[in-house]
Amino acid sequence: MKRLSILVTTLAIANGLRMLPSNAIIKNNIRCLTSSTSLRSQAEEKKKDTGHMSNMEAPKMTPEEEKLIANFREHQSKAPRLSMATEVRTLIDQSIGYGVLSTNSFEYGGYPTGSVVGFELDDEGYPFFVFSTMSAHTKDVLKDGKVSLTVMANDFKGAAEGRVVLIGNAVKLFDDEKRAKLREKYLKRHKDAYWIDFGDFSYFTMTSIEAIRYIGGFAMAGGVTSQDYLNARPDPIAPFAAPIAKHMNDDHSDSTIAMIKHYVGLPCTEAQITSIDSLGMTVKAKLEIAGGGYTKVRLPFPKAVTERKGVKEVLVEMTQASSQA
Repeated sequence: MKRLSILVTTLAIANGLRMLPSNAIIKNNIRCLTSSTSLRSQAEEKKKDTGHMSNMEAPKMTPEEEKLIANFREHQSKAPRLSMATEVRTLIDQSIGYGVLSTNSFEYGGYPTGSVVGFELDDEGYPFFVFSTMSAHTKDVLKDGKVSLTVMANDFKGAAEGRVVLIGNAVKLFDDEKRAKLREKYLKRHKDAYWIDFGDFSYFTMTSIEAIRYIGGFAMAGGVTSQDYLNARPDPIAPFAAPIAKHMNDDHSDSTIAMIKHYVGLPCTEAQITSIDSLGMTVKAKLEIAGGGYTKVRLPFPKAVTERKGVKEVLVEMTQASSQA
């Protein structure tokens, strides 16, 4: 288990996953760069914060394994990926349409409270809601419009799955024409929300997004600017990516193993596709190197695709190219 954990950490750093350190870790790294005159002992240095990195010693590798890891690192660094803004828009678009709205509580003296609420996005990408006048969060927003909305991926089970926090300002909507348009969008997402026409329900919308925090999974976190978010669009493959991945995992996992051997050049015995997008796929692979272990591998497509038929075509192409691996 020790060597497996080491490999996961080593290869996660080597591959192209976004691993953006927190402000605390950044500050710690700056202190390290300026500590040449410090009197701290070597033992104290070893105790400093290393974020998600393992503090276990890395296993010794043969020159051949070191070369494979170097080639893997280079391959993953060049592998095309969706922009973080596109990932955020895709996560929200494919979510179940519910999130946690955090408000400054009117009842509890400004302490932050969270409420599970339904939402949808307007044409620009701003979340909007339909609230009952009796709800505590309705009173909170009317008193103080500073809010945040936390949305989790539709397959969320824990820290390995994605989530995003939109931070901004929300107000009550009085424009009848706009409310009519939003009503159609809300009912398209929430088909059983017959109650939105009740007299004690009102429309609210976020009018600004001041900051966005995105966590794509373990050791994959960062910020997205409001403008980049508003300019982005959901990935077109997302609506049918999951069933394609399931089909490949259930019936063609041997083809995925061959692809990793062929395109990445690493010995592999197991492979499960965890996600597919218009630029490629991410695979959880068991690699027979440095003691063996699992890591995520990015497999880019030969070309970008936007339709289901296109995904099938590139998978067939990659399977045929890897058949001798």
